[in-house]
Amino acid sequence: MNCFIILTAVCFGIAVSDTRAAPLDPQEESTEAARQMQNALRAGDDDRKRWVLPIYSASERPESLSLDVVRSAGLALRLAPAEGHLTISTPASKHVFAIASAEGAGTVCPKYNLYVTDASSDYILLKRVCRSFEYKPGRFAKSVTYYLYDQPTGTMRDIWTASASGKDDPMPDAKPQPALKRLANGYQFDWSGTYPGDAGGQRHEIHNRFTRKLDGGQRTLTCTKVSAGSGRGDASACEGEFVQRVGG
Repeated sequence: MNCFIILTAVCFGIAVSDTRAAPLDPQEESTEAARQMQNALRAGDDDRKRWVLPIYSASERPESLSLDVVRSAGLALRLAPAEGHLTISTPASKHVFAIASAEGAGTVCPKYNLYVTDASSDYILLKRVCRSFEYKPGRFAKSVTYYLYDQPTGTMRDIWTASASGKDDPMPDAKPQPALKRLANGYQFDWSGTYPGDAGGQRHEIHNRFTRKLDGGQRTLTCTKVSAGSGRGDASACEGEFVQRVGG
């Protein structure tokens, strides 16, 4: 840079730019640091560390709409928010589910986040968090739902859900967080806790067994209520429902 120009600028208090990049302001710097950390997690080989990254339905960044769940198995998620469709794929399979309503459908859950809480090569335990939404003046909705995806049957079922309607209510998440025990041909789900917003503080228990079976020539994941006692149960259906599969 010309020395005369520099000295003139200094004398008159004029800001001088050079070819070096201008420093970021603190907010931009923080955002850039967070983006770099997220990119490092996405590129890393540790699946569990990668699961801390949510899929945001409102994101305009393509990388925030997909997630490698178990990289060694090629198990991955991709969300299409406009349709509300979640694609779960491996090199050998592709299953598409209606995880939410399409954009503009007038739902009480227009914006949501998806989190992987546990997974292996043949299943995913997925959490959907519907963020607080004022669907009518003074009326709010927020919810948390946990889903079980079974890759061998191409089935997804919701296994735990709770909602809240107060503007200042906390997010109604499960405590403790749902977990699954893997069985030879399915899963056991045992949960004991207080539902969020239960003023009486009454404890609830869920004991459900999910089993892979043939139904009309198609493999599916059935659910049976099982009591806490070993070997006891009934053939009644569980509280959760199937998530509609729309492709694959």
